[in-house]
Amino acid sequence: MIDKKSFVFLSKFFAFFGFFQWLLFVVDTSWLQDFLAGIEALLLGLERNGNILFIGRDAYAIVPSCTGLVSAIVLGAIVFSLKKPGMKQKIGIFSASVAVLFLVNIVRVYFVLLAGQAFGINAADAVHVASWFLMSGAIILAWYYFTKKITGIESFDGFL
Repeated sequence: MIDKKSFVFLSKFFAFFGFFQWLLFVVDTSWLQDFLAGIEALLLGLERNGNILFIGRDAYAIVPSCTGLVSAIVLGAIVFSLKKPGMKQKIGIFSASVAVLFLVNIVRVYFVLLAGQAFGINAADAVHVASWFLMSGAIILAWYYFTKKITGIESFDGFL
């Protein structure tokens, strides 16, 4: 059976996650998709049309979930569902982390497309899935490390 603190955290987490995931599908992120596609096309010497990148006969679409926003949503849902640290620290942690996430995401998408260039679309798909899971794990580890370091709290009891 789940305790009350965990239930409250999980309820807030899924509410935040669900709301921001819904926003991701409602808000126009085409400018960010095009921006990311432009960076990747420049770095890899690829042809592109808007958010579509071409590697040989294969087309790769940079969609909203490729932008790093999903990772930011997961992080935000974790950070803002916690009781501690205070809101000012949460905003600082989240803001700094999102900036890093976007930079890391550029590198992640680069390697996905590089795998596609070198080994084809199946390799790109495999690197895409593996890199997303690694990035999600890194988010959780970074959250744990930095919130513990900033707040000085040694256990999770004060967070839930």
